Amino acid sequence: MKQLPIYILIALFFGTYAQAQEKYNRAKALSSEEIFIQKSPNNRIIAKPEQKYLVLDASPVLGSFHRYRYFPGDQIKFRMKNETIRFNETIAAISDSSISIAIINVAAGKMEYQEIPLKEIRLVKTSRKIPFVTAAAPILPFAGLLFIGADFFNPGIDNRRFTTDASAIAVGGGFMLAGFISYKLSFSSLKINGRNKLKVLETY
Repeated sequence: MKQLPIYILIALFFGTYAQAQEKYNRAKALSSEEIFIQKSPNNRIIAKPEQKYLVLDASPVLGSFHRYRYFPGDQIKFRMKNETIRFNETIAAISDSSISIAIINVAAGKMEYQEIPLKEIRLVKTSRKIPFVTAAAPILPFAGLLFIGADFFNPGIDNRRFTTDASAIAVGGGFMLAGFISYKLSFSSLKINGRNKLKVLETY
């Protein structure tokens, strides 16, 4: 009788697993692009059939794999090979091997379009909102400085001001390090190489 609850838990587990398998249908499984549109209904406006879009598949050293998508009209920050200029432009058009950006020619008083081959892009600046992590990025370093400052200006165990100890510096430094890691996870400068690849896909 003592083992009855264990048998009930096992039965419930396998019953739930079997029910989940019945509901899952490989033929009806959503693709990553369909999930992308489902998460944000506004993307249906731009994600039309046979619409080309830019993809950055990133596998950074710090963090997990993530796919960034850029449609015409989106902002993209990047640098090109053999150039120091930082581009922060709107994508005007996307082809199989390049993107076009709109540049305002002040002298001529008109807008011009510059085609950027994907193979000439050296680095892309990305950002992603990670729950709690992104919000903590600017807060944790401030909390670390506040902790060290409070220990420095307030009397400690020795009842003396303007002194601090290694433990306070370690705790405050830990906060600042956690903030730095949170920032790197949320905002990355990804070099285009074997781990981080640019390519063009098409909706269907």
